[in-house]
Amino acid sequence: LSPAPTPMRASPAAFAALIAAAAPVAPFGFAFAPVPAGRHSRRRCRSAIVRGSSASFVGVPATATTTTTTSTTTTTKPFPSALRSAIADEAAETNADADAASPSDDPSTSSSSTTMSTSVLRSVSSSSKSSLEWGRTFDLTGSETTLHAVFSGIRNAAILGSRKGAAPFVLRDGEVMESLKKGGEGDEDEEFESAKGFFTYEDLCDAVRDDFLDADRGSTDNRRGWKVAAVSKPRGDSFDDARMTKEEIDSALEKGTVILSAAGAHIPKLAGATLACTDASSLPCAANLYVTAAGKRTSAPPHTDRQDVVVVQTQGRKHWRVYGPPDAGRDPDADPFARGKGDDDLPLPSLEDGRLGCEKLLDVTLEPGDVLFIPAAFPHTTDTVLSGDRPEETSLHLTFNFDTHVWDLDYLSARRLALRRAGVRDAALGRERDDENRYTGKCNEVTGEVRGELFGALPLGLLDEDNDEEDDEDNKDAAAPALVEETATELERIARALDPNTASLVPPQIWTEIVMALRTQGLALMDVHRDMYLAAVEEGRTRRAEDEMTAHLGGG
Repeated sequence: LSPAPTPMRASPAAFAALIAAAAPVAPFGFAFAPVPAGRHSRRRCRSAIVRGSSASFVGVPATATTTTTTSTTTTTKPFPSALRSAIADEAAETNADADAASPSDDPSTSSSSTTMSTSVLRSVSSSSKSSLEWGRTFDLTGSETTLHAVFSGIRNAAILGSRKGAAPFVLRDGEVMESLKKGGEGDEDEEFESAKGFFTYEDLCDAVRDDFLDADRGSTDNRRGWKVAAVSKPRGDSFDDARMTKEEIDSALEKGTVILSAAGAHIPKLAGATLACTDASSLPCAANLYVTAAGKRTSAPPHTDRQDVVVVQTQGRKHWRVYGPPDAGRDPDADPFARGKGDDDLPLPSLEDGRLGCEKLLDVTLEPGDVLFIPAAFPHTTDTVLSGDRPEETSLHLTFNFDTHVWDLDYLSARRLALRRAGVRDAALGRERDDENRYTGKCNEVTGEVRGELFGALPLGLLDEDNDEEDDEDNKDAAAPALVEETATELERIARALDPNTASLVPPQIWTEIVMALRTQGLALMDVHRDMYLAAVEEGRTRRAEDEMTAHLGGG
């Protein structure tokens, strides 16, 4: 199941295995490649990381370790496979009298956003105990546990991937911490930490010194599509000559926003938070880091993204404007998930004056620790020109991406694969070749609720694993048949609503085969993502242990 094109440059080498695992082959356009040798089951990865094991993970083989460290063995029970069910159960049991703090009224926030914030905060409160259990299992208590509760709250509010009723919303740092306090008990509150200061510019400088990182600089013209250019260039033939430097980042910040894609897989301090996002949502997730100097009139021109994203401000402040999706029927050949990128222009005046059918939904400034949710295909733009007398810091925020559309986990892609599997020509939408963007053309001329359903993500929970046996790979799909069948039924219903004649040519069992195939592929992608984050977490612990062992050699 090949990923959709992205305007960003290719990620570093750790993503090679992930891309290879999703490579399409004839005749049906998808393949289910075996996970690379040495892959551990999720449970085994969880156990190994808690024990400080030096087992080989995808992306960081054990042979790459040059220093032997002695780690303290921690006795802990295996990560419970039904944890996400427990989180959902807790959310369902929350009663109105124990509601989390409601977000304060804000005239720049739409009523739908305020309603969504209230619902999510309630769910965050309900998720607190299960998130504490997750954090203790991985020894990631602190900001990572807080973020796990936030991601769980967003998932349990059933808004990820939904195009119907989708809305952006803000969770203020104080509201999140108050919700967690209401959901916890006694000393447990101390295990939650605000995301304020979780990752700073100083942390980035440390990462640039310790890791081989790659970054881009974004353009700043709010009348043109967002384009990126490399921050660093090799200065010679050696490894060190190719390493990005702090000076290159500082120079790039004078011109625009610095973007580190897939930072959660390459910076150990960010790996635990990205693992929290993946585990809480049961979706393949990634995290990008954005760095902007204060006083930039445009830090990101108006654009849309292919993913639902959760923005977490960790240092400084940033001003955001978020709009409802443009009317896709006005420009059917434009990809609604990539508006304002590359050669597609999405000028700010056209959003503000309503000529694209957009409505401004949010106009907010994020402070450190604040969280912002933006659904896929919702235009947004940012700046760091802020009012007030206080001096401004460099702005850093993390964007956690829920990659449903990137990895074909939506009904449009599933229908396309089902028709291909059945050998049926797509008379309604076309776009049958692999080199054609399936999110452009006739699909944007579909009217009514069918288009929203067609662009919607496959249901949450499809990639959940509720199997309690550590190595029972043969039964890993046993918990999913009911949801697979429900999803297949919904897929067929949407396909028939779009074009009954074409859908009637697809044998009934193929709808189920496709959903099961997408689930199998999704689980493989989940494993690869988790392996990368677990490897980075372990690498961070190894480095800290080495620093402690050699601290006495520093002199002084």
